[in-house]
Parts: sequence; C-alpha cells; structure tokens
Amino acid sequence: MPDAVLPLAAVLYEPGWDVEPLLAEVRDRLAARGDLRLGGVLPRSGGPLSNGRPEKLLEDLVTGDATSISQDLGPGSDECTLDPDGFTRSRFAIASAIEAGVDLVFVGKFSKQEAAGHGVREEIAAAMIAGLPTLVVLRETQIEAWTDFAGEDFTTLAPQADAVVAWALAATGRAA
Repeated sequence: MPDAVLPLAAVLYEPGWDVEPLLAEVRDRLAARGDLRLGGVLPRSGGPLSNGRPEKLLEDLVTGDATSISQDLGPGSDECTLDPDGFTRSRFAIASAIEAGVDLVFVGKFSKQEAAGHGVREEIAAAMIAGLPTLVVLRETQIEAWTDFAGEDFTTLAPQADAVVAWALAATGRAA
C-alpha cells in the first residue's frame, strides 16, 4: 500500500529567488487539466512604488482579481509597505476558498508576518482543519518558524514545477 500523501506542502526557496513564475506555472498546469477547483491567492509583483520597490499583489484564484497589499509611503521610504486593508481582503479570498471546499488551496507565502503570529496563519490552520490540500511557499530562513507553527506533518517540496504538480495531483487524488 503506498504511503499517504500529506495534505500540507511547503515549497522551500532561497532568499532572492523569484517564486512567482513557479507558482504561476503550477497554477496554469493544474487549471489546464479542468478537473481541479483551485482557490486561495498567488503573489505577484506590480509596477514600482515611488520608493523603487515593486508593488506586491495577491491574485485571487477564484475571481482572478489582484489585490494590492502594498501602500506607497513615498520616495526614500524604507518602512514596511504592507497595506493592512489589502491584506485583509486577500485573507478573505483564502477563507472563501476554504469555505467553498476547493480541491487545492494556495496561500502564498509564509513570511515574517506569519512567523510573528499574524498574516495568513489562521487561514492555513483552517485549511489544515478542513483537510484540504494546501500549498505554502517560504524562504529557507523561515523553516524553523514554519515548523513551530505547522509541526512535522507536511511535505517539503523543491521549487520545481514538476515536483509541486506531482504533489498536488497526489494530494487531491488525481491521476498524473
């Protein structure tokens, strides 16, 4: 009998590596199958803010809408640009996907906010409680905070589309 596939997976990546193309490819490949209901959010970069940093967006996989989670604090600003209102709307997109019982939940990144006990921790926990296959990405530097939160019952994935798609299909009970 094959080993059970854990419904929670974390893609570990090195700081500075751009995870957005990987997640977009995974989303596109899974959506193209036509037999999976995907939900949650994917991170995307927008145009530059006045301080030169890119705007951070979270795309709702159900509606296709992108919500900015950045606030423009002006040229030269090096403060945190996280926009609480935009972030709250993105959290709602994840919660709505969980309530709808999608086949696979994307929750974007587990980062400093989540490590500090904020961010999308509640939504990740809700997906885990609901037993929905859930995909999270995190920098290797966040693995200790992630493990403190998630425990040991998760699959670690390399930042490779084939590996992530294979896990997603197995976790959702779909044939490759």
